Amino acid sequence: MSWILMTAVGFAAMFCMRFTPPKVDFVLVRIAGFSFVGAGLIGAAGWVGALINGTLGWLFRFINHMSSAAVGTAVAWIIAAAVAGLWVGAMLPDKMFSYDPPDWLVIGGLIVPSLVAMVPGKAGGAFDTLITAAGQALIKGVGGIF
Repeated sequence: MSWILMTAVGFAAMFCMRFTPPKVDFVLVRIAGFSFVGAGLIGAAGWVGALINGTLGWLFRFINHMSSAAVGTAVAWIIAAAVAGLWVGAMLPDKMFSYDPPDWLVIGGLIVPSLVAMVPGKAGGAFDTLITAAGQALIKGVGGIF
């Protein structure tokens, strides 16, 4: 399964939302989100992953440098956990968590797997399991079609 294919599926689902009723948008935004996470999972192993991890590593070091060493690392992983939590919340059914996810958050699924890998402890493990399962499910589904 190609990183480009999963990213294209995500953008195609977001593009189709312009022409569909809100009940279909509910499904399309989740397909797009899971597709971007699937692309993030695929990309995490290649050069895209190295680029994302390098950039996030630089960002975390920068935050650590700008604040004290004791607070910087905690701030960085709290931000990573917050973005992952927002993404998970945006993918939940509307009746559970009514939130219309912005495009940046859905497309942010590309870096969510790399962000989650930096969150320590049980919270990081839970986010990693949940997000990996979501991405792998769509990779499997799109792989079956193509």
